[in-house]
Parts: sequence; structure tokens; C-alpha cells
Amino acid sequence: MARKPRIDFSGAFFHVIARGNRRATIFHDEADYLAYLDRLERYRRRDGVTLHAYVLMTNHVHLLVETGDHPLSRTMQALQFTYSQYYNRRYDKSGHVFQGRYQAILCDREAYLLELVRYLHLNPARIRTPLSPWTYRWSSHAAYVGRSSPVQVSTMAVLNSFHRQLGPARQAYRKFLQAGLAQGHQDHFYETVDQRFLGDEGFIEEADRKTSATREVTVRPLRIAFGALLTAVATTCGVTPKAILAPGRQRALVPARALFVHLARAWSGLTTRELGRRLQRDPSMISRLAATYAAHPDPAIEACVRQSLIARTSK
Repeated sequence: MARKPRIDFSGAFFHVIARGNRRATIFHDEADYLAYLDRLERYRRRDGVTLHAYVLMTNHVHLLVETGDHPLSRTMQALQFTYSQYYNRRYDKSGHVFQGRYQAILCDREAYLLELVRYLHLNPARIRTPLSPWTYRWSSHAAYVGRSSPVQVSTMAVLNSFHRQLGPARQAYRKFLQAGLAQGHQDHFYETVDQRFLGDEGFIEEADRKTSATREVTVRPLRIAFGALLTAVATTCGVTPKAILAPGRQRALVPARALFVHLARAWSGLTTRELGRRLQRDPSMISRLAATYAAHPDPAIEACVRQSLIARTSK
């Protein structure tokens, strides 16, 4: 079955779920959690994303985000790609860290924001060996009660719904959280329309109307300049153009170089020999990089590069 296109527009409110490949552990210790949160904050700031809540469990992640001027795919692909690089480098592994595409459910913010924040923050209490949601370090609950957070979390939309004064608002929020402890897993948050929407018919029609058809623009081959493509790939992968072109065989740069080689051949019409000259590598190495990407193609990250190119040409 063909994948449905992402629904996305400025101000869209998403419940994002990303799971470890085969539900394997993706966070082993404090360093891993902090590495993910550091990247989340970096790309949140870059793309103007509003983060309403998050929770990081050992083998999956939940985020509540509101997009800015850039599509969600730009943020998530950079976040997951660079964390995967970090993870594979640290644990001397290769291959996928996350299970396929992340799930992004477009939600009616007015109807679901409070309930979804509570659902995320109570996640630690619903696992096989329950943990206290009040003291769990890897959720945005701390930000809601006034403690420090490694990521900037927008709490006022929720807190203002309880009270205009911060103290009473936080007290009411704690009571709201406590009242949800007996609820358990909330299946209705996953009972989506067309696997993409959480809202009524009117909300879905409005979301469809706001979604711009221009986000499906196809990049024509043989039209993308080498420098423009290099910059777009580097931006998407969270590295510098200089790093992609540099000599040496740093393992952490292989995914970015392989992606660039694939797209340069497909979208810029460059030959293996020409790429070898520009990347200062033997043509056989260019062929191996192309084969590396071909073994694990990622249409979503290609779409992210495409969006970066479109954004640059529209400025």
C-alpha cells in the first residue's frame, strides 16, 4: 500500500511517536537522553517549532509540537538522522535506530491539548515496572511545575487554561495529572481518521484546506546545482558542506556522503567520475557510497532535502 502524504501547514499541532527499530532500546543511559534532547532543542529553535510536551521512554518517544514556517518532516528527519548517527557511533553499530517513519497525528489542539499533555506525562506510570511521573527526569513535566528543563517547553497554553496566576495554575495542573493516574492506556488517542487525524469532520476538512499542494513539488533531475544540493544535504543531515567534502573516512559522515552521492547522481546528473573528482575520492569509493544508500533508501529524508531546496529558491 502506498504511503499517504504528510498533512502539514504552519501552525499544525502534532502528536509525534517515534519507536526504536523492532522496539529495541534507543536510550541506555543519561548521556543518550541528553544527546536526544540537545538535538531536539537545536532543531526546534532552527525551525521555529513550539514544543508543548515530550516524554522519552527507553524504546520510544512522544512529542507534542506545533509547526512554524517549516514542515514537520524537516525537523524530525534532522533530529532522527543525527541521533541515529550519534547512537551508531557510540555503540559501534550500523543500520536503522528508529522503526521506519515516525508517526505524526494531526490533532485538534483546542479539543486535545490538555488530555495529550497529561497522557504523555503519565507515560512512565503505565509501563510494566511503573515509575513516578512526578520525578521522572525525561519528560516535560518538570517545566510545567517550574523546574529547569534542557528543552524550551511552551507551558502557558495549558497552565492558562487552569488559572491566570502561575501558582494556582500549577497546583491545578498537578491535580489534573493526579486524576488521570487511574485511566491507564488511552486507546482513543490512536483511533485516528485515515491514520493521520485526531479530530472531527470539520477539523479534518479545515486541515485539508490549509495544506498546500506546493509541498508535493517534485525536483527535476539535471537542474540542481552542485553547491545548492551540497548545502541542502548538509543542512538536513546536521553537518557542514566542508565535512562532506573533506578527505578521510569518518564513519559518522558516511550516511550524509552516501545521501549526497545518490542525490547528486539523480538530481544533478553528475557522473561517478565527476563526483569522485569533486569529493576527492576514487570512483570505486563513490560507487560504494551509492550502494550504501541504495541498500537503505530513505524517501522521507530525500523529501526533507527537497523542502530545503524549495525554501532556498523561494527566498
